[in-house]
Amino acid sequence: MLSIKEHPTWAIRDPSKLDTFLDCRRQYFYSHMLGWQSEAPKQDAYFGESWHKAREYMLLHGYEDVKGAYLTFLDHYRKEFSPETDELYTPKTPEAAAIGILDFSLDEVRRHDLENNKVLYTEISGTVPVDDKRVLHFRMDSVIEDKQTGMIFSWDHKTTKRFGRFWEDKFYLCLQNFTYTHCLYCMYPIELVKGVEFCGAQFEFLQRNSKIRSAGYHVSFQRVPAWKTPEQMNAGLWTVIDLLDELDRETDRLSHCREDDAVMTAFPMNPQSCTKYFGCVFHDYCMSWPNPLQHCFEPPIGFIVDYWDPSKMETTNKKKLEWRS
Repeated sequence: MLSIKEHPTWAIRDPSKLDTFLDCRRQYFYSHMLGWQSEAPKQDAYFGESWHKAREYMLLHGYEDVKGAYLTFLDHYRKEFSPETDELYTPKTPEAAAIGILDFSLDEVRRHDLENNKVLYTEISGTVPVDDKRVLHFRMDSVIEDKQTGMIFSWDHKTTKRFGRFWEDKFYLCLQNFTYTHCLYCMYPIELVKGVEFCGAQFEFLQRNSKIRSAGYHVSFQRVPAWKTPEQMNAGLWTVIDLLDELDRETDRLSHCREDDAVMTAFPMNPQSCTKYFGCVFHDYCMSWPNPLQHCFEPPIGFIVDYWDPSKMETTNKKKLEWRS
């Protein structure tokens, strides 16, 4: 008999979970089947979440209200990170966010965003069908209508410490792009949907002056219009369905694994992902445990049990999307 109990979140899937499954199935097992998460503060993600709050405020109240947008950022950010921690997380700090919000509001191109476009929704979450029985959970930053053409698209806000080819290229084929565009397809006629434009804010801190920039915080912006054609969306849908099939297969394989097996023959390791994003937090356990089921009765030191449940996300709007006829 399987030594771990099924958790309700096992059946709840979103692009983030599928990305983990693509990176490494064993990592998925630890993170989402056992719910093990590092106790270390997730400042990078929380800073991004706070930036999302500020950008939502700007979309709803205009880009001129810099103070309101910053206070919205700060109110959310300070719930988790005190002023004493700011120096630890340079360049992603409230001071940098304040500069970024001001620079964004003054940017000549972006000043016309709300003149040329109509904000239909901000912060939407819910489910979208991918076949007759299964859905993906999602959270979109916005739904925007071009006032001149009537075309529909989404601005998705991103924060990073470095722009570059790899940062840009990942958006064209990522599961997040497919999911959000698919959501738009379910909300509006396909011929009116452009897709998703990823809006990046790069945060930097220079220790000393250079020939072109002064010391201190610098924030720059880049947009990636990662539009997808209906044919590309068909390929994306097949990819998602295939991943869900594979995930269901691994879950079924896990149900046949036992504590006394020499090896856990479900959710295999992907050694090519061990050093991705500064190294996997489960690397040492993969080195030491041929069968994790023998060690999964409680999380290791430095970890807690915290199942990621996208259905519990707090957003401004909730949607249960259906196929358009």
